[in-house]
Amino acid sequence: MATNEIRDTIQGPITLTADGIGYMTRCINLKEGFRNEILSVDVTNDNLALSSVFGAPPKAYQLYVSPYPIIRTTEDLTLNDGAILFPNAGPMSGDELVLYKETEISFFSGEGQAIPSFFKSQFPSAQLATTPTTKWYSPHLYITILYWGSPDEVIDTKFSLFLRVNQIKSSGTTVSMGQYKEFLDSQCRLLTSTAVVYDPANVAGYVFPMWRYGGIRPELMISGTTALRYFNRVASNANQEMTTRAALQTAYSDATGMVGFDTAFGDPALNLPEWITLMDVGGVTAGAIRQYPPPLKFADNGNTLML
Repeated sequence: MATNEIRDTIQGPITLTADGIGYMTRCINLKEGFRNEILSVDVTNDNLALSSVFGAPPKAYQLYVSPYPIIRTTEDLTLNDGAILFPNAGPMSGDELVLYKETEISFFSGEGQAIPSFFKSQFPSAQLATTPTTKWYSPHLYITILYWGSPDEVIDTKFSLFLRVNQIKSSGTTVSMGQYKEFLDSQCRLLTSTAVVYDPANVAGYVFPMWRYGGIRPELMISGTTALRYFNRVASNANQEMTTRAALQTAYSDATGMVGFDTAFGDPALNLPEWITLMDVGGVTAGAIRQYPPPLKFADNGNTLML
């Protein structure tokens, strides 16, 4: 096990396309055959922030640290109001490919504003970025930057990166499986939709079906005679009614039947609540008992021999 400190930069001019987008990446090679774990990560923009000339269109960038280069998706980078839109952003922070992600947007919010507004976020947060987070097996890291700005604009990129990586020697099988998984994950989804949308008025009915009926679900009570069969609250020398294995199997089956959402669990005709199955004895419901079970054989010290 070894801890390596990586200091590197990604820098150089980039000319945005006619659509005002740009893409640049850099590879950092690591040793083969290790499980890598980020202990801490820090990224700084040596240009301090995005520059914006008064009245210029909004600008943005996304910086990623990942085992493989980032592929643009069909997701959009935008503020919540949707007024500022940057198309074909990178994958979301929760994607397994993303080890570190930083996003910054600058724009003029009004005609009388002389200084642009800046919005910046990072993943993991500054607190988590100083603790062990993600593990990966590929023998390389990629720094990828996605840009949005004015058509044919030239941006002088200057970012510095500091990483503390813990490398643990792993078996060839483990490393191969990890690298294969990461290679597949790098071919990211173009569009992600994981939410389930409800009408706010119907949330209670979907999450807690009983709320459709109102109140709490009714419950069955067990009779005292039946309870005595399970709890055996009688004197040790008193006579008591016995029940058969078949009767117990029938009772357990009746107590676990399907019921409507507004009725009590169990069998109301027999007053058998479903919680009676908590007292189920495995030997009762497992099936027929062997008439002649195999005899036990013991060793000289009294331990049972396993045949």
